[in-house]
Amino acid sequence: MSKSLLEVIQRSVGTIRARSALLATLVVFVALGVGSFVLLQLYERELVKNLDTTLEQQVADRVRLIENGSSNDLLTIALQEESFVWIGAANGVATALGGGLFPIDNPVPDPVGTTTTKTLFVEERTPDEVEREAKDLRLASAQTSTGQVVIVGAELDVIERTLGELARLFAIAVPLLAFFVGGLAWVVTGRALHPVAAIRAQAEAISGTTLAERVPVPATHDEVQDLAVTVNGMLERIEHHDTAIRQFSSDASHELKSPIANITALVQTRTSTDPSWGHIQEQLTSEANRLGALVENLLFLATHQDTEQPVERRAVQLDELLFSEAELVSATADIRVAIGRVEPAAVIGSIGDLSRMVRNLVDNAVRHATTRIELSLTTSDGVVVLGVEDDGPGVPVIDRQRVFERFTRLDEARARDDGGTGLGLSIVAQVATAHGATVAVGESELGGALFEVTFSPHSK
Repeated sequence: MSKSLLEVIQRSVGTIRARSALLATLVVFVALGVGSFVLLQLYERELVKNLDTTLEQQVADRVRLIENGSSNDLLTIALQEESFVWIGAANGVATALGGGLFPIDNPVPDPVGTTTTKTLFVEERTPDEVEREAKDLRLASAQTSTGQVVIVGAELDVIERTLGELARLFAIAVPLLAFFVGGLAWVVTGRALHPVAAIRAQAEAISGTTLAERVPVPATHDEVQDLAVTVNGMLERIEHHDTAIRQFSSDASHELKSPIANITALVQTRTSTDPSWGHIQEQLTSEANRLGALVENLLFLATHQDTEQPVERRAVQLDELLFSEAELVSATADIRVAIGRVEPAAVIGSIGDLSRMVRNLVDNAVRHATTRIELSLTTSDGVVVLGVEDDGPGVPVIDRQRVFERFTRLDEARARDDGGTGLGLSIVAQVATAHGATVAVGESELGGALFEVTFSPHSK
Protein backbone atom coordinates (compact mmCIF):
# COMPACT_ATOMS: atom_id res chain seq x y z
CA MET A 1 0.00 0.00 0.00
CA SER A 2 1.45 3.32 -1.03
CA LYS A 3 2.66 5.92 1.43
CA SER A 4 0.27 8.51 0.00
CA LEU A 5 -2.72 6.24 0.75
CA LEU A 6 -1.56 5.83 4.36
CA GLU A 7 -1.22 9.59 4.67
CA VAL A 8 -4.74 10.08 3.28
CA ILE A 9 -6.11 7.59 5.82
CA GLN A 10 -4.27 9.34 8.67
CA ARG A 11 -5.63 12.73 7.64
CA SER A 12 -9.18 11.53 6.99
CA VAL A 13 -9.72 9.18 9.94
CA GLY A 14 -9.36 10.70 13.37
CA THR A 15 -8.54 7.83 15.75
CA ILE A 16 -5.93 5.09 15.76
CA ARG A 17 -8.67 2.54 16.36
CA ALA A 18 -10.64 3.63 13.28
CA ARG A 19 -7.49 3.89 11.17
CA SER A 20 -6.39 0.41 12.19
CA ALA A 21 -9.81 -1.07 11.40
CA LEU A 22 -10.01 0.72 8.05
CA LEU A 23 -6.46 -0.23 7.13
CA ALA A 24 -7.05 -3.87 8.06
CA THR A 25 -10.25 -3.90 5.97
CA LEU A 26 -8.48 -2.40 2.96
CA VAL A 27 -5.47 -4.72 3.23
CA VAL A 28 -7.61 -7.85 3.52
CA PHE A 29 -9.93 -6.67 0.74
CA VAL A 30 -7.05 -5.97 -1.63
CA ALA A 31 -5.20 -9.18 -0.70
CA LEU A 32 -8.28 -11.37 -1.10
CA GLY A 33 -9.31 -9.54 -4.26
CA VAL A 34 -5.92 -10.11 -5.88
CA GLY A 35 -5.86 -13.69 -4.59
CA SER A 36 -9.34 -14.36 -5.99
CA PHE A 37 -8.37 -12.96 -9.38
CA VAL A 38 -5.23 -15.11 -9.52
CA LEU A 39 -7.21 -18.16 -8.37
CA LEU A 40 -9.82 -17.62 -11.09
CA GLN A 41 -7.09 -17.38 -13.72
CA LEU A 42 -5.42 -20.56 -12.51
CA TYR A 43 -8.76 -22.37 -12.26
CA GLU A 44 -9.71 -21.29 -15.78
CA ARG A 45 -6.40 -22.55 -17.08
CA GLU A 46 -6.93 -25.87 -15.30
CA LEU A 47 -10.49 -26.24 -16.67
CA VAL A 48 -9.31 -25.55 -20.21
CA LYS A 49 -6.46 -28.02 -19.75
CA ASN A 50 -8.86 -30.71 -18.55
CA LEU A 51 -11.24 -29.98 -21.44
CA ASP A 52 -8.37 -30.21 -23.92
CA THR A 53 -7.34 -33.57 -22.49
CA THR A 54 -10.90 -34.87 -22.80
CA LEU A 55 -11.31 -33.62 -26.38
CA GLU A 56 -7.94 -34.94 -27.47
CA GLN A 57 -8.72 -38.34 -25.96
CA GLN A 58 -12.07 -38.46 -27.78
CA VAL A 59 -10.38 -37.55 -31.09
CA ALA A 60 -7.73 -40.23 -30.59
CA ASP A 61 -10.38 -42.86 -29.79
CA ARG A 62 -12.38 -42.05 -32.93
CA VAL A 63 -9.34 -42.04 -35.17
CA ARG A 64 -8.40 -45.46 -33.85
CA LEU A 65 -11.94 -46.76 -34.43
CA ILE A 66 -11.97 -45.37 -37.96
CA GLU A 67 -8.62 -47.06 -38.66
CA ASN A 68 -10.20 -50.31 -37.42
CA GLY A 69 -13.12 -49.92 -39.87
CA SER A 70 -15.91 -48.66 -37.61
CA SER A 71 -18.83 -46.83 -39.16
CA ASN A 72 -18.81 -43.02 -39.04
CA ASP A 73 -22.40 -42.98 -37.80
CA LEU A 74 -21.42 -44.92 -34.71
CA LEU A 75 -18.61 -42.50 -33.96
CA THR A 76 -20.85 -39.42 -33.61
CA ILE A 77 -23.25 -40.60 -30.87
CA ALA A 78 -23.29 -40.26 -27.03
CA LEU A 79 -21.90 -36.72 -26.92
CA GLN A 80 -23.01 -33.84 -24.66
CA GLU A 81 -25.40 -31.22 -25.90
CA GLU A 82 -22.71 -28.52 -25.82
CA SER A 83 -20.33 -30.51 -28.02
CA PHE A 84 -20.11 -32.06 -31.47
CA VAL A 85 -18.13 -34.55 -33.56
CA TRP A 86 -17.26 -33.65 -37.12
CA ILE A 87 -15.75 -36.13 -39.58
CA GLY A 88 -14.95 -35.12 -43.14
CA ALA A 89 -12.44 -33.99 -45.67
CA ALA A 90 -9.77 -31.36 -45.15
CA ASN A 91 -11.65 -28.98 -47.47
CA GLY A 92 -14.53 -28.75 -44.99
CA VAL A 93 -16.99 -31.24 -46.52
CA ALA A 94 -18.50 -33.29 -43.72
CA THR A 95 -19.17 -37.01 -44.06
CA ALA A 96 -20.51 -37.50 -40.52
CA LEU A 97 -21.74 -35.08 -37.88
CA GLY A 98 -23.20 -35.59 -34.43
CA GLY A 99 -23.84 -33.94 -31.10
CA GLY A 100 -25.89 -31.00 -29.85
CA LEU A 101 -24.15 -28.44 -32.11
CA PHE A 102 -23.97 -28.36 -35.89
CA PRO A 103 -21.16 -26.20 -37.36
CA ILE A 104 -22.20 -24.07 -40.30
CA ASP A 105 -18.72 -22.70 -40.95
CA ASN A 106 -15.77 -24.87 -41.92
CA PRO A 107 -14.45 -26.18 -38.57
CA VAL A 108 -11.17 -27.62 -39.92
CA PRO A 109 -8.29 -25.85 -38.14
CA ASP A 110 -5.01 -24.91 -39.74
CA PRO A 111 -2.98 -26.95 -39.19
CA VAL A 112 -4.88 -30.12 -38.43
CA GLY A 113 -3.75 -31.96 -35.35
CA THR A 114 -3.81 -29.02 -32.94
CA THR A 115 -6.12 -28.04 -30.10
CA THR A 116 -7.31 -24.47 -30.40
CA THR A 117 -10.12 -22.02 -29.73
CA LYS A 118 -12.21 -20.93 -32.70
CA THR A 119 -15.38 -18.88 -33.17
CA LEU A 120 -17.90 -20.62 -35.46
CA PHE A 121 -21.50 -20.12 -36.51
CA VAL A 122 -23.37 -23.16 -35.29
CA GLU A 123 -26.91 -24.45 -35.15
CA GLU A 124 -28.21 -25.54 -31.77
CA ARG A 125 -31.18 -27.82 -32.43
CA THR A 126 -33.82 -28.61 -29.87
CA PRO A 127 -37.17 -30.38 -30.34
CA ASP A 128 -38.92 -27.00 -30.43
CA GLU A 129 -36.56 -24.74 -32.35
CA VAL A 130 -33.25 -24.27 -34.08
CA GLU A 131 -30.97 -21.42 -32.94
CA ARG A 132 -28.10 -20.15 -35.06
CA GLU A 133 -25.41 -18.06 -33.41
CA ALA A 134 -21.66 -17.57 -33.19
CA LYS A 135 -20.02 -19.46 -30.34
CA ASP A 136 -16.49 -19.76 -28.95
CA LEU A 137 -15.55 -23.41 -29.27
CA ARG A 138 -12.60 -25.44 -28.14
CA LEU A 139 -11.58 -27.79 -30.97
CA ALA A 140 -9.31 -30.84 -30.97
CA SER A 141 -8.48 -32.42 -34.35
CA ALA A 142 -6.55 -35.28 -35.91
CA GLN A 143 -6.23 -36.91 -39.37
CA THR A 144 -6.51 -40.56 -40.23
CA SER A 145 -4.14 -42.44 -42.52
CA THR A 146 -6.71 -42.14 -45.32
CA GLY A 147 -6.86 -38.34 -45.03
CA GLN A 148 -10.08 -38.03 -43.09
CA VAL A 149 -10.23 -35.24 -40.50
CA VAL A 150 -11.78 -35.92 -37.10
CA ILE A 151 -12.78 -32.92 -34.99
CA VAL A 152 -14.32 -32.94 -31.53
CA GLY A 153 -15.47 -29.55 -30.22
CA ALA A 154 -17.13 -28.20 -27.10
CA GLU A 155 -18.51 -24.85 -25.98
CA LEU A 156 -16.39 -22.67 -23.71
CA ASP A 157 -19.61 -21.34 -22.16
CA VAL A 158 -19.49 -24.23 -19.69
CA ILE A 159 -16.15 -23.01 -18.34
CA GLU A 160 -17.29 -19.39 -18.37
CA ARG A 161 -20.45 -20.27 -16.43
CA THR A 162 -18.40 -22.16 -13.84
CA LEU A 163 -15.97 -19.26 -13.50
CA GLY A 164 -18.86 -16.80 -13.31
CA GLU A 165 -20.46 -18.70 -10.42
CA LEU A 166 -17.12 -18.81 -8.61
CA ALA A 167 -16.52 -15.09 -9.25
CA ARG A 168 -19.95 -14.26 -7.81
CA LEU A 169 -19.11 -16.33 -4.75
CA PHE A 170 -15.85 -14.41 -4.33
CA ALA A 171 -17.66 -11.11 -4.86
CA ILE A 172 -19.84 -11.90 -1.84
CA ALA A 173 -17.27 -13.65 0.36
CA VAL A 174 -14.35 -11.22 -0.06
CA PRO A 175 -16.14 -8.06 1.20
CA LEU A 176 -17.78 -10.01 4.02
CA LEU A 177 -14.45 -11.42 5.15
CA ALA A 178 -12.77 -8.02 4.79
CA PHE A 179 -15.45 -6.36 6.91
CA PHE A 180 -15.20 -9.18 9.45
CA VAL A 181 -11.45 -8.67 9.77
CA GLY A 182 -12.00 -4.89 10.01
CA GLY A 183 -14.51 -5.40 12.81
CA LEU A 184 -12.15 -7.78 14.56
CA ALA A 185 -9.36 -5.21 14.25
CA TRP A 186 -11.73 -2.57 15.69
CA VAL A 187 -12.45 -4.75 18.75
CA VAL A 188 -8.85 -5.90 19.29
CA THR A 189 -7.41 -2.40 18.83
CA GLY A 190 -10.04 -0.98 21.18
CA ARG A 191 -9.06 -3.45 23.87
CA ALA A 192 -5.36 -2.78 23.29
CA LEU A 193 -5.89 0.99 23.50
CA HIS A 194 -8.17 0.86 26.54
CA PRO A 195 -5.20 1.27 28.92
CA VAL A 196 -4.00 4.20 26.79
CA ALA A 197 -7.40 5.85 27.20
CA ALA A 198 -7.13 5.35 30.96
CA ILE A 199 -3.63 6.84 30.94
CA ARG A 200 -4.82 9.81 28.87
CA ALA A 201 -7.84 10.44 31.13
CA GLN A 202 -5.71 10.34 34.28
CA ALA A 203 -2.99 12.51 32.72
CA GLU A 204 -5.63 15.04 31.67
CA ALA A 205 -6.99 15.13 35.23
CA ILE A 206 -3.57 15.86 36.75
CA SER A 207 -3.03 19.57 37.35
CA GLY A 208 -0.45 21.74 39.05
CA THR A 209 -2.04 21.01 42.42
CA THR A 210 -2.28 17.23 41.95
CA LEU A 211 1.21 16.38 40.71
CA ALA A 212 1.49 13.61 43.30
CA GLU A 213 -1.02 11.51 41.34
CA ARG A 214 0.15 8.94 38.82
CA VAL A 215 -1.34 7.29 35.75
CA PRO A 216 -2.38 3.61 35.98
CA VAL A 217 0.23 1.08 34.87
CA PRO A 218 -1.41 -1.88 33.07
CA ALA A 219 0.12 -5.34 33.52
CA THR A 220 0.35 -5.85 29.76
CA HIS A 221 4.16 -6.24 29.54
CA ASP A 222 4.27 -4.29 26.30
CA GLU A 223 4.83 -0.79 24.93
CA VAL A 224 1.69 0.52 26.66
CA GLN A 225 3.08 -0.51 30.03
CA ASP A 226 6.41 1.12 29.11
CA LEU A 227 4.51 4.28 28.18
CA ALA A 228 2.74 4.39 31.55
CA VAL A 229 6.01 3.85 33.43
CA THR A 230 7.67 6.61 31.37
CA VAL A 231 4.78 9.02 31.99
CA ASN A 232 4.92 8.32 35.72
CA GLY A 233 8.65 8.92 35.70
CA MET A 234 8.09 12.23 33.94
CA LEU A 235 5.39 13.18 36.45
CA GLU A 236 7.74 12.33 39.31
CA ARG A 237 10.44 14.58 37.83
CA ILE A 238 7.91 17.37 37.29
CA GLU A 239 6.66 17.00 40.86
CA HIS A 240 10.22 17.10 42.19
CA HIS A 241 11.00 20.14 40.05
CA ASP A 242 7.79 21.85 41.13
CA THR A 243 8.55 21.15 44.78
CA ALA A 244 12.05 22.54 44.33
CA ILE A 245 10.68 25.68 42.68
CA ARG A 246 8.12 26.19 45.43
CA GLN A 247 10.74 25.68 48.13
CA PHE A 248 13.17 27.94 46.28
CA SER A 249 10.52 30.65 45.95
CA SER A 250 9.56 30.34 49.60
CA ASP A 251 13.17 30.48 50.78
CA ALA A 252 14.01 33.35 48.45
CA SER A 253 11.01 35.33 49.65
CA HIS A 254 12.00 34.72 53.25
CA GLU A 255 15.62 35.73 52.64
CA LEU A 256 14.70 38.85 50.68
CA LYS A 257 12.20 39.93 53.30
CA SER A 258 14.85 40.59 56.00
CA PRO A 259 17.15 43.06 54.16
CA ILE A 260 14.19 44.80 52.55
CA ALA A 261 12.50 45.16 55.94
CA ASN A 262 15.71 46.49 57.48
CA ILE A 263 16.21 49.06 54.70
CA THR A 264 12.54 50.12 54.92
CA ALA A 265 12.72 50.53 58.68
CA LEU A 266 15.91 52.62 58.53
CA VAL A 267 14.53 54.86 55.79
CA GLN A 268 11.16 55.37 57.50
CA THR A 269 12.55 56.02 61.01
CA ARG A 270 15.67 58.08 60.24
CA THR A 271 16.40 61.31 58.39
CA SER A 272 19.56 62.86 56.98
CA THR A 273 19.63 65.30 59.94
CA ASP A 274 19.90 62.46 62.43
CA PRO A 275 23.21 62.68 64.34
CA SER A 276 23.85 58.97 63.62
CA TRP A 277 23.15 59.31 59.90
CA GLY A 278 26.69 58.26 59.02
CA HIS A 279 26.23 54.97 60.88
CA ILE A 280 22.81 54.54 59.29
CA GLN A 281 24.33 54.95 55.85
CA GLU A 282 26.78 52.18 56.67
CA GLN A 283 23.87 49.94 57.70
CA LEU A 284 21.94 50.79 54.52
CA THR A 285 24.99 50.06 52.41
CA SER A 286 25.55 46.76 54.20
CA GLU A 287 21.93 45.69 53.74
CA ALA A 288 21.97 46.79 50.09
CA ASN A 289 25.18 44.84 49.46
CA ARG A 290 23.68 41.81 51.15
CA LEU A 291 20.54 42.18 49.07
CA GLY A 292 22.59 42.56 45.89
CA ALA A 293 24.65 39.46 46.68
CA LEU A 294 21.49 37.49 47.43
CA VAL A 295 19.85 38.54 44.16
CA GLU A 296 23.03 37.74 42.23
CA ASN A 297 23.21 34.26 43.75
CA LEU A 298 19.51 33.65 43.12
CA LEU A 299 19.94 34.70 39.50
CA PHE A 300 22.91 32.36 39.09
CA LEU A 301 21.00 29.40 40.53
CA ALA A 302 17.93 30.18 38.43
CA THR A 303 19.92 30.31 35.19
CA HIS A 304 22.07 27.27 35.95
CA GLN A 305 19.70 24.87 37.70
CA ASP A 306 18.76 22.98 34.51
CA THR A 307 22.23 23.05 32.98
CA GLU A 308 24.06 19.74 33.24
CA GLN A 309 27.25 21.08 31.67
CA PRO A 310 28.72 24.59 31.51
CA VAL A 311 27.92 26.46 28.30
CA GLU A 312 31.49 27.74 28.00
CA ARG A 313 34.11 25.00 27.80
CA ARG A 314 37.80 25.79 27.76
CA ALA A 315 40.97 24.89 29.64
CA VAL A 316 40.96 26.67 33.02
CA GLN A 317 44.08 26.85 35.21
CA LEU A 318 42.81 26.22 38.72
CA ASP A 319 46.14 27.15 40.30
CA GLU A 320 45.89 30.65 38.79
CA LEU A 321 42.38 31.03 40.20
CA LEU A 322 43.60 30.04 43.67
CA PHE A 323 46.53 32.47 43.62
CA SER A 324 44.31 35.29 42.39
CA GLU A 325 41.72 34.67 45.11
CA ALA A 326 44.42 34.38 47.80
CA GLU A 327 45.89 37.72 46.75
CA LEU A 328 42.46 39.40 46.87
CA VAL A 329 41.61 38.02 50.32
CA SER A 330 45.02 38.96 51.73
CA ALA A 331 44.44 42.55 50.67
CA THR A 332 40.87 42.87 51.95
CA ALA A 333 40.45 40.58 54.98
CA ASP A 334 42.02 40.41 58.43
CA ILE A 335 42.66 36.71 58.01
CA ARG A 336 45.97 35.07 57.30
CA VAL A 337 45.91 33.26 53.94
CA ALA A 338 48.34 30.34 53.71
CA ILE A 339 49.22 28.66 50.43
CA GLY A 340 49.75 24.95 50.92
CA ARG A 341 50.78 22.53 48.24
CA VAL A 342 49.64 23.99 44.92
CA GLU A 343 50.47 22.12 41.71
CA PRO A 344 49.70 23.37 38.19
CA ALA A 345 46.39 21.83 37.12
CA ALA A 346 43.86 22.58 34.42
CA VAL A 347 40.28 21.39 33.90
CA ILE A 348 37.85 21.90 31.04
CA GLY A 349 34.92 24.15 31.88
CA SER A 350 33.65 27.66 32.38
CA ILE A 351 36.20 30.04 33.86
CA GLY A 352 33.41 32.27 35.20
CA ASP A 353 31.64 29.43 37.02
CA LEU A 354 34.85 27.92 38.34
CA SER A 355 35.98 31.34 39.59
CA ARG A 356 32.66 31.75 41.42
CA MET A 357 33.08 28.29 42.95
CA VAL A 358 36.59 29.10 44.25
CA ARG A 359 35.47 32.50 45.50
CA ASN A 360 32.50 31.05 47.38
CA LEU A 361 34.69 28.42 49.03
CA VAL A 362 37.24 31.02 50.08
CA ASP A 363 34.55 33.48 51.28
CA ASN A 364 32.95 30.71 53.33
CA ALA A 365 36.31 29.86 54.91
CA VAL A 366 37.08 33.54 55.66
CA ARG A 367 33.71 34.09 57.36
CA HIS A 368 34.19 31.15 59.69
CA ALA A 369 37.96 31.16 60.26
CA THR A 370 39.40 32.33 63.56
CA THR A 371 42.83 33.43 62.36
CA ARG A 372 43.77 31.67 59.12
CA ILE A 373 42.71 29.73 56.05
CA GLU A 374 44.76 27.49 53.78
CA LEU A 375 44.41 26.76 50.05
CA SER A 376 45.78 23.69 48.23
CA LEU A 377 45.68 22.04 44.80
CA THR A 378 47.08 18.56 44.21
CA THR A 379 47.10 16.11 41.32
CA SER A 380 47.54 12.33 41.29
CA ASP A 381 46.93 9.94 38.37
CA GLY A 382 44.87 12.56 36.57
CA VAL A 383 42.71 13.35 39.63
CA VAL A 384 42.75 17.01 40.67
CA VAL A 385 41.78 17.92 44.25
CA LEU A 386 41.13 21.54 45.22
CA GLY A 387 41.10 22.13 48.99
CA VAL A 388 40.02 25.08 51.14
CA GLU A 389 40.27 24.79 54.93
CA ASP A 390 39.94 27.05 57.96
CA ASP A 391 40.57 27.00 61.70
CA GLY A 392 36.97 27.84 62.62
CA PRO A 393 34.34 25.74 64.40
CA GLY A 394 34.06 23.19 61.58
CA VAL A 395 30.94 21.42 60.27
CA PRO A 396 29.29 18.69 62.39
CA VAL A 397 29.15 15.27 60.72
CA ILE A 398 25.35 15.29 60.76
CA ASP A 399 25.28 18.53 58.73
CA ARG A 400 27.93 17.72 56.12
CA GLN A 401 25.40 16.88 53.42
CA ARG A 402 22.80 19.47 54.40
CA VAL A 403 25.35 22.28 54.28
CA PHE A 404 25.25 22.18 50.45
CA GLU A 405 21.48 22.70 50.30
CA ARG A 406 20.06 26.11 49.45
CA PHE A 407 19.54 28.61 52.28
CA THR A 408 21.12 26.26 54.79
CA ARG A 409 22.77 27.96 57.78
CA LEU A 410 24.22 26.12 60.70
CA ASP A 411 24.02 27.31 64.28
CA GLU A 412 26.52 29.49 66.09
CA ALA A 413 29.17 30.87 63.74
CA ARG A 414 27.19 30.07 60.58
CA ALA A 415 24.33 32.47 61.31
CA ARG A 416 22.74 35.13 59.13
CA ASP A 417 24.65 37.89 60.85
CA ASP A 418 27.98 36.70 59.47
CA GLY A 419 27.04 38.16 56.10
CA GLY A 420 26.29 34.93 54.22
CA THR A 421 23.26 34.38 52.03
CA GLY A 422 22.99 30.63 52.55
CA LEU A 423 23.54 30.04 48.80
CA GLY A 424 27.30 30.03 48.43
CA LEU A 425 27.92 26.34 49.10
CA SER A 426 24.85 25.39 47.07
CA ILE A 427 26.39 27.19 44.11
CA VAL A 428 29.70 25.38 44.77
CA ALA A 429 27.93 22.02 44.61
CA GLN A 430 26.03 22.96 41.46
CA VAL A 431 29.14 24.18 39.62
CA ALA A 432 31.09 21.08 40.68
CA THR A 433 28.32 18.79 39.41
CA ALA A 434 28.14 20.67 36.09
CA HIS A 435 31.88 20.06 35.65
CA GLY A 436 31.66 16.36 36.52
CA ALA A 437 33.32 16.89 39.90
CA THR A 438 32.31 16.08 43.47
CA VAL A 439 32.48 18.25 46.58
CA ALA A 440 32.73 17.09 50.17
CA VAL A 441 33.44 18.56 53.60
CA GLY A 442 35.51 17.02 56.35
CA GLU A 443 37.77 17.96 59.26
CA SER A 444 40.81 20.16 58.72
CA GLU A 445 44.16 19.73 60.43
CA LEU A 446 43.75 23.40 61.35
CA GLY A 447 40.80 22.41 63.54
CA GLY A 448 37.99 23.71 61.33
CA ALA A 449 36.33 22.60 58.09
CA LEU A 450 38.04 21.19 54.99
CA PHE A 451 36.15 21.56 51.71
CA GLU A 452 37.50 19.47 48.81
CA VAL A 453 36.41 19.54 45.16
CA THR A 454 37.60 16.45 43.26
CA PHE A 455 37.90 16.44 39.47
CA SER A 456 38.24 12.94 38.05
CA PRO A 457 40.08 12.33 34.75
CA HIS A 458 36.84 11.95 32.74
CA SER A 459 35.61 15.33 34.01
CA LYS A 460 38.70 17.19 32.81
